[in-house]
Amino acid sequence: MRVALLLVRFAAAVVGDERCREQWEADVVGARELGMSPFGVAVGAVRAAVVIPSKGAAVAGIGPLGIALKHAGTSRGRVLAIAVVSALMVLGGLALLFA
Repeated sequence: MRVALLLVRFAAAVVGDERCREQWEADVVGARELGMSPFGVAVGAVRAAVVIPSKGAAVAGIGPLGIALKHAGTSRGRVLAIAVVSALMVLGGLALLFA
């Protein structure tokens, strides 16, 4: 159960919401009473943290990160996808430049 609580705390830190942490910890603690795995509940919290819309970014980045942070109002999964695609495009351009 300790690993599950650590996962929930990590997910809540990613979301940046103290209320989510409290709710998710209570869900993990009460999971056994409902016949569920606490680890499965914690994995669900991590998955939820990926799709919960972000509250904004404190620091604007440069390049792919900057483009992704402009869209910080969308889900974290979309921001990650934008950053990865942008980084691949930059690397592809560099490969063509030096090929």
